[in-house]
Amino acid sequence: MDNQQQSSVSGVNRPRAAEHMALHGLSALVATTPENINYILGSQLRASNWTMQIYAVLPQDVNARPAVIIPTNRLGVIAQMGISGADLYVYSDFFVEGSIAGKASTPDIDLFYSLMQNTTSHAGPVEALNAALKDLGLEGQAVGVDEMRIAPDMLAKFSEGLPGGTAMPAYKLFRQIRQIKTPFEIERLRRAAQLNEAIEQQLIDMIAAGVHEKDIAEHYRLAVMKAGGTPAMTAVGAGPRSALPLIENYFREIEHGDQVRFDLCLQLDGYWGDTGRTVVLGEPTPWMEQHFAAVRSGWEQALETVRPGVKASEVFNAAVARVQKEGIPHYRRQHVGHAIGLELYDDITLSPGDHRVLEPGMVLCVEVPYYELGAGGFQIEDTVVVTADGYEFLTSMERKLFRK
Repeated sequence: MDNQQQSSVSGVNRPRAAEHMALHGLSALVATTPENINYILGSQLRASNWTMQIYAVLPQDVNARPAVIIPTNRLGVIAQMGISGADLYVYSDFFVEGSIAGKASTPDIDLFYSLMQNTTSHAGPVEALNAALKDLGLEGQAVGVDEMRIAPDMLAKFSEGLPGGTAMPAYKLFRQIRQIKTPFEIERLRRAAQLNEAIEQQLIDMIAAGVHEKDIAEHYRLAVMKAGGTPAMTAVGAGPRSALPLIENYFREIEHGDQVRFDLCLQLDGYWGDTGRTVVLGEPTPWMEQHFAAVRSGWEQALETVRPGVKASEVFNAAVARVQKEGIPHYRRQHVGHAIGLELYDDITLSPGDHRVLEPGMVLCVEVPYYELGAGGFQIEDTVVVTADGYEFLTSMERKLFRK
């Protein structure tokens, strides 16, 4: 499969990955976490328990096909998902029986049976990984391994055959490569954000006196799943509970005069959506209007600061200073946003200690929330991609204090 075809089914930026591997003297990277495997393959392959090992190999050579190392029983998943951009290396015993001629079948069952018959099985994951590197002509060469999801004994066994008997830890390197999103990834992130906003609007429409927080949260989760996504953090807090940053226990019914704060996260095709809004049932109080205006002003200042060449910490400082100036002099935050992609927090944060420079192609969630226990909280959160001269929204929902 050529590079153009490969990029159409996964988000991996092969030239950028090759450049970073060359800088570290690596011939290949081995992904072990679901996010990094998805980056290479364009499909989610998740282990069903902590002992199961699944890897993907990304060679430095952009013309070489990736390899995937999986237990033999995962060939049925491969057959259903249609992964064709990588060579398969399987390990461990697993048995299925072939169909009797004339019996009912489906294409994925036929492919599963064919793969079972024609794929060599290795003794274990390290043996399969070594076979993949040997076939790529990389046996005994320096390799980086995403250390976050490989069993320690497996990593030690694999490292024995590498120069110096060690594999370079590569989880951070993967995240660095993934900082700049490909057009494929930006489109995936746009779809995730748009789905999140569409369902968020449904939640806003539900708000009325007597409606339970739990009903709104359950509606969100079910709507996400029906749309093919996976719901994650579902912060739906009414009245004083809107000041709780994370909400896992829902017990309040919405009352007239309540503010309701949403902070909603989902995954769609492996990519994250994270958006937030604030709604008031009835007329907002002067306190609500003042504090929301200050939050929105800081959020606007953060966006005005986002552009290539600016440090992440500069965005933070500008946003916090604006909120303090515009009505909340005691305002404090640990960050005013974060990169988003295959991980919810995808490496960079708009925080005082992150001095990395923004580059075109980075995708950021920009948020300047405020939580005051005993009073309430406010949220505006949107997703933007850094462009050559500023930013572009991936979200489109109104940025206001909604009123019902």
